Amino acid sequence: MSVALVIALGSLEKSIVTTPLPIIGNELNAGQSLTWIVTAYLLAATAVLPIYGKLSDILGRVRMLYIGISLFILGSAACGFAKNIETLILSRVIQGIGGGGLIALAFTVIADCIPAREVGKYQGYISIVYAVSSIAGPLLGGYFAEHLSWRWVFWINLPLGVLAVILIRKNLSHLNKKRQAKFDWFGALFLMLSSTSLLLLLSPESQIPHIWIGGTLAFSIVMLLLIERKVSDPILPARLTKLPGYVACILLILCSQLLMFAVLVYLPMQMQWQRGMTASESGEIMVIFMVSVTIGAYCGGKLVNKLGKYKGLTVTGFALSALSFAMIYGHIHPPIALGLAGLGIGLTLPALGVVVQNVLPAKDRGIGLSLFNFGRELGGAIGVAVCSAVFQYTLSTQGQSVKDNMADYPPYILDQGFNAIYLMMAGMALFAVLLTLFTLKKQKLATEVTND
Repeated sequence: MSVALVIALGSLEKSIVTTPLPIIGNELNAGQSLTWIVTAYLLAATAVLPIYGKLSDILGRVRMLYIGISLFILGSAACGFAKNIETLILSRVIQGIGGGGLIALAFTVIADCIPAREVGKYQGYISIVYAVSSIAGPLLGGYFAEHLSWRWVFWINLPLGVLAVILIRKNLSHLNKKRQAKFDWFGALFLMLSSTSLLLLLSPESQIPHIWIGGTLAFSIVMLLLIERKVSDPILPARLTKLPGYVACILLILCSQLLMFAVLVYLPMQMQWQRGMTASESGEIMVIFMVSVTIGAYCGGKLVNKLGKYKGLTVTGFALSALSFAMIYGHIHPPIALGLAGLGIGLTLPALGVVVQNVLPAKDRGIGLSLFNFGRELGGAIGVAVCSAVFQYTLSTQGQSVKDNMADYPPYILDQGFNAIYLMMAGMALFAVLLTLFTLKKQKLATEVTND
């Protein structure tokens, strides 16, 4: 129950803010900064993920969960009281710093208790949590924005966060184990700086000159490599790259989340800006996608547990995603296409997670799973940034001047911008199919949990 609520908090936050985005943008005059409401959270959550994982290996899982949930609650409260777009974005950063540890540490706790082969048995429960929170997200977001206030999108996290702290204190105290090790603070600093610079470089909303960002990115990567070679316990242990399938799974989960956020963020925008739907109506349609993701994850987990195989599921998942984006691009049965997209992405999630859990030694479980989730969050953040860049570029090639309200663009112009995104995502899914076929090797899944 404790882990389920932490997962619910993390997954709810990803989906609840997407449907009210146009309403928030209009009220706060966000203009071209609108996607920063999503990007700021993802950027912050992504940057701190390895820190949570490594510190949980050293200080214990529960201590880091307390810190993450506390910052998440504080940021959520600040978001709800924000009076302008700048304050909201800053509050989302605080919320992201806390939220970055929620799902990562929750899945690390699961890995501490359940072997890789058997985790499929529990995928049903995890999928139900994802289903309730992810389906409720778009619906609650649309309802709050239209009938109460969009601020309740953030305030709903306060009572849920307090309840999570109470349940963790009651049920998970035995996992609060320490080990003697020095934390790689300089490595963590340059890793955060690298990921942040990369996302800022990709984002069209960034006002910082690209040459500055690019220089910072190059400098931080060089410094990170130099530091990691010298410290005794690096935040990026080189030994992880030698684990079979580990790096491939990080790249594949990045692709999977890139595809997911292209749907979660831009499809509701298209339905509201181009087709004139309300936030509630677009939220109801997005339920098709989230239900399909849940079904795919549930079935994928059960099949991994029964067959002990995962490569075929991953290939099938990305192939279905490629087909679905091609259908959305061609306006072919959109509800069916949306269902196929969710089913395909859902199939990849348990398959990739099982491989990572299977190869990680106990002493690196926290950092290893956090880096895997780092790839997951980085994929979402890159997805929003890249899709935004493609969308804005497509509009600019049509001779359109920049407008503060996206609804002011002609519908046929918006259609071209959204179609460019869907075509690019179809190509990304095909790339993931090839990456799976050539890099993901078969291995036997463990039936027991090993601990140091």
